[in-house]
Amino acid sequence: MTMIDHRTHDEHDHDHQHGQGCGHEAVEHDDHLDYVHDGHRHAGHDGHWDEH
Repeated sequence: MTMIDHRTHDEHDHDHQHGQGCGHEAVEHDDHLDYVHDGHRHAGHDGHWDEH
């Protein structure tokens, strides 16, 4: 069995919602979009942001 590393982005450092027109680059990643933010990519997931 393979274990998946589920890393989250600290919400205290993230004060807005990403989406169309948010000002951050959107990158397709599997079935969702990642957003480039402060030199890394993350995506919304179940009420938090995952690091990708």
